[in-house]
Amino acid sequence: MSIEHTFVIKYSNEGGWEWDVDTEAARFDDGTIYDTDTQKWQPAHLGEGEYVDKDDEISEQLASILAIANDARGLA
Repeated sequence: MSIEHTFVIKYSNEGGWEWDVDTEAARFDDGTIYDTDTQKWQPAHLGEGEYVDKDDEISEQLASILAIANDARGLA
């Protein structure tokens, strides 16, 4: 399976870099994981603590990256 993880990141002077889960939910109602083999979207969370392609770990990495970017700006 070849998949792509899609995240919506926004920036504002007040909040700095943020992961915009509300926009993700509104714009990606079929999910944020795209399977390039089947050309279908699916949700990252499959239920019962199971995630597509370790999306939980990838999400944690993204949160860390955003924290580092905001820390560099003095916002963290």
